[in-house]
Formats: sequence, structure tokens, C-alpha cells
Amino acid sequence: MNRETRETGDANWSRIKREASEWAVRQSYGLSAGEQDEFFDWLAEDPYHSEAYANAQKTWKHLDVLADWRPEHSLRPNPNLLDTAKPRQKNRIVRFINFFGLAAAAIAISFGVWRYHAQARPYQLAEGDYAKLYERHELRDGSVVELNRGAQATIAYSSDRREITLERGEAHFTVEKDPEKPFIVIANGVAVEAVGTMFNVQIDGDAVDVIVTEGRVMVGPGSMDEPDLDASDIGKSVQELIAGQRTVIDPRESTELTPIISVSKEVIDEQLLWLNEVFDFTDTPLSEIVMEFNRRNKRKIVIEDKAIEDLAMSATIRPKNIESFVSVLEITMNIEVERIDDSVVVLRSRN
Repeated sequence: MNRETRETGDANWSRIKREASEWAVRQSYGLSAGEQDEFFDWLAEDPYHSEAYANAQKTWKHLDVLADWRPEHSLRPNPNLLDTAKPRQKNRIVRFINFFGLAAAAIAISFGVWRYHAQARPYQLAEGDYAKLYERHELRDGSVVELNRGAQATIAYSSDRREITLERGEAHFTVEKDPEKPFIVIANGVAVEAVGTMFNVQIDGDAVDVIVTEGRVMVGPGSMDEPDLDASDIGKSVQELIAGQRTVIDPRESTELTPIISVSKEVIDEQLLWLNEVFDFTDTPLSEIVMEFNRRNKRKIVIEDKAIEDLAMSATIRPKNIESFVSVLEITMNIEVERIDDSVVVLRSRN
């Protein structure tokens, strides 16, 4: 980035430097496959990202001594760490403060920068205060959270666990297997823990309804402070559910184990009908129908030709059945469909 560009875009350059600093720290502790993809995407977003990241790496290497420092006998930092009689060490701290920011420096010195990657960063999933419509969210590890209308969930991934708080409503979870990082859902004081499985959790008043659709989970009392469930407590305060089983827990009524019941596929399909709703469209623009498909699917539909965005359709459609939908467009609406691998379908006019 040349001098003129930096002077006219100081705010943007400061943001890029801050993001580059964060990536440099995260890289030092190792990235998962999903995080590595995020990093590559970030580098590709802007040509200045690679320059900022290279600078951040150089700065981070100068701080190895600070990252290795451990307070063995005291909760307070070593006062010699900032000893002005050691100018070289002081210069390192000055460079650190200039590059990472005063707040980041204070955190690093007080708690140890080696804890950076272990700290969770909570954020809410629903686009508003809650999901106004169905929402599908693919998390950085490949797990998927589907929110029913009215639901809200908060994500807090860390280096050793994947924690989600279902704050309201109903959500379905498809968990990417990772034995080293348990996947834990907290809802109304109930914890549901899984490694790789599919299950549904619904908050209904004070009660929590859990249905397992694939694999197995452990269910018991939990909180964000102590969410882990110990398998040795199964039969005491923790219960194990397998596919096709359901339990409804009200932690405010009783501490006893609640009944586990087997449910038929028909009952499960009825309970989870919201995952595969049937939509009736009447004279609806193609762009709006495509938006509903994209909201519910990892595979995306792209309208390349604006001339067909306002084409009206009347149809009854299952939004997850993309292939049937685009086949109908090919046959009945003179639309050319290009299937780009398994991730993108492009629509354009044949004219």
C-alpha cells in the first residue's frame, strides 16, 4: 500500500492491520480446516490483506519471548517485564502496543497471549432479535444449525469445545464429528452433548424437548459455566438418547430423570416438518422464490440474467428439492440452467 493510499484510507488500513494481527495470533496456535478456509478467504478479499499479514507475522515473531512467559508463582505479571533498564525489551512492548492496540496489549500482559485462541467469541445466529423465517447456518467446523421461526441461538466456539445456547424457540443441529471438541447445546439449564449426530431441541415454556434423529447424545443439567456432561453419571443425572428417542425435561419441576420414549419416523417427520416445508407460490417473482431456496440450502442458485428476475411463477415446492425446481424451469420457462459442481446453479435466459 503506497503512502497516498494509506493517508486517504487510514480507517480501512487500521481495520486491515487489526484483522491481520488477529490472524497472526491465531496462526501461531494452529488453525482447524474450517479456520484455514476462512483465512484464505480473508486473504483473497483484498490485495492489501497479504501485505498486512506479512507485517503482522514479522511483529509476532519479535514477541515470542512474551508469548512464552508464564507466571509460575504469582497472579501478577513480572514487574521486570517492563523494566525500563532493558531498552530492547521495552522496544518490543512499544512495537506490540503500536501494532496490536493498547487494549490488546493490556489483555496479553495480564492474562498471557497464549490463552488467546482458547477464548470463545460468542455471537448470535439469527439475523435479527430472532429468526423471522427459517434460517440455515453452516458453522466454521461444518456443523449446521437450522432455526425455526422465532428461534435465536448464540455460538461460542473455543479451542476445546463448541458451545451453543438456544435462547428461545426450536433448532435442529447436524453436528460435524470431532471427538476432541464436544458439541454442547444449552437450553433452559439443560445440556445436550454430542460428537457427531443430528438432533432437535425445542424450548416450550420451561420445558426442553430433545429428539435424536441420528447417532446419540447425552442429556443432563448444564450451564455455560459447567456445560460438560460426564458419561460416568449416566443413570444418575445424565441420560443417553439414541436415534428415534425423545425426552422432555423441565429442570424447574424435578431433579429426577425424565422418561425416554421411542418415537416413530412418522412422529419425528411431523415434529420436524418445519425443516422441509411445502411452499405455495402464486404469481411470485423468480427472485423471491430463489431467495427462499438459498435460505434453506448450502447449494446456491444464482440468477445471472436480470431479465428473468421478475418472471412470475405459481407452484407448490419443497424448498430443499433444488434439482426438481431447476428442471421445471428448464422445461417450462425457457431458462438455461448451468450446474457448477455441487455448490452453485446459474440461471439465465435462453434468448
